[in-house]
This record gives sequence, C-alpha cells and structure tokens, in this order.
Amino acid sequence: MKKETKVRIISALAIAPFVVACFVSYESLVGLVSAIVVLSSYELLLFSLKGRTRAYIAYLTALSALFPVIYGLFLFEAPHMVLITLFLIGVISIMIRSKTPEEAHEEYAAFFTSLLYVALGLSFFLPIYKDFGGGVALLALTGVWAFDSFAYFVGLKYGRIKIFKKYTRKSLEGVIGGFLGTFLYSIIFNLILSLMHIRHLSVMESLIFSLIVSVMDTFGDVFESSLKRKAGVKDSGVIMPGHGGMLDRIDGLLFSTPVFYMVLKLIGG
Repeated sequence: MKKETKVRIISALAIAPFVVACFVSYESLVGLVSAIVVLSSYELLLFSLKGRTRAYIAYLTALSALFPVIYGLFLFEAPHMVLITLFLIGVISIMIRSKTPEEAHEEYAAFFTSLLYVALGLSFFLPIYKDFGGGVALLALTGVWAFDSFAYFVGLKYGRIKIFKKYTRKSLEGVIGGFLGTFLYSIIFNLILSLMHIRHLSVMESLIFSLIVSVMDTFGDVFESSLKRKAGVKDSGVIMPGHGGMLDRIDGLLFSTPVFYMVLKLIGG
C-alpha cells in the first residue's frame, strides 16, 4: 500500500468517530455543520480571492457560517429569509469596500458561491435530520464516505476510462465500483437501523440513494475541481493529511445531500 494511501486511511479513521458522534443530537449536528462551513468557506474564499486580507476573508466566511446557526436554531421554517439577509449584508459590504467594479464582481461571485454552494448545500443535513431522523442523516454522510472509498480503491486498481479529464482523475470503473459498494453499504446500514427500530430506508430507497450519491458526488468533485483549476491550486487546503482541505472532503456532499433530501421529500412524504 502506498504511503499516501496509508496517511489517507489513518487521517479518516482519526476524525470519523468525532464526526459521527455529532449526529447524537440535533444541536451538535448544527455545531458540526457550522464548523465545517467555516473551514470550507474560508478555504474557498482564500483561493478564490487572492490578494485580499485574511481579516476580510474571515468576515465573509463568518457571514456564510451564520446561515446554519440562524437557520438551524432559530428560523428553521424560513431559510430563504436567512439566506437573502446574509446575502444582502455581504453584497453591501463588498460594494463599500471594493475599489473597482471588476474586483466587486469577483467578490460577489466568490461570496455567493460560499453562501449558496457551501453553507446552504451542507445545511441540508439539518432538514434531513428533522424530517427523517438521525439514522438517515448519518447515512447521507457515511454513504458518501463509502462511495469515495470504493470509487478510490476500485479506480486505483481498475480505472481505465477517465471521465471529465480536464478536471478530475475519476474513472468510469471507479464510479461503478463506488455505486455497487455504496449500495451494499446502504443495505447493511439500513438493516442495522431496522434492528435498532430506527427509521431507515427500504431496499428500493437504498438503490435510489446509491444512484444519487454516485452521480452527484461525481459532479460535486468535478465542480470543485473546476473552481480550483481556475484559481490554480491543487488542493483547497491542507487541514487533512492525505485528503487536502476540508472542501476537498465535502465536495460530493454539497451536491448529493440537497438532491437526496429533495428526493426523500418526493418519495417519503
């Protein structure tokens, strides 16, 4: 096994128990989502807005991170009110600070991406938890972990047909292996939930979930890779040894979690 792969596994095993423990209560999940939004948004804004002061980057990051806190704890029924309020505060701040229209437009785009893509996307864990339970919310997270792991190892050994060559090293074989592995993992995970009398997915719902993760995780990776290519960086950060930055670890979640919730609402009521 390559040294990079060993570091990747050790790093994941070290942080996974803490993350899973945060699903014990809704409030701890809000805290987890907020903390991850802080780290991921800061990385995104830092590589997107080169030359700006870290204090300014931190301010825009804080606005994004306020979304899961205010939405999750105080205005759960009105996410649009929270989103537009934070957006307006950010935009007005950018207008006041920016020296040129070009600089302002660049900052608008980066801030809106941080708020909509990172903060709103990750916050879909909260309604999944509220509406479908902690077990299903935990599956939404660990299912993506399963897909990434299976896709990585299958792609490493059998990957030949590259997809989206301009942006990522992902292979078709890896995606197929990730889908099959995620489906198997989902069946076992939901069986355990059923034995514990915790709300879970049926076999058909597990199949749909695995398809969503396989497709949306892949597009999420491609989207983040395109942002990094534009900025000229390889990784979003260095916070996780063997994995790059926090944004690198959650890029699939930011696409798959909102879609998973919307499908759950359609088929689960």
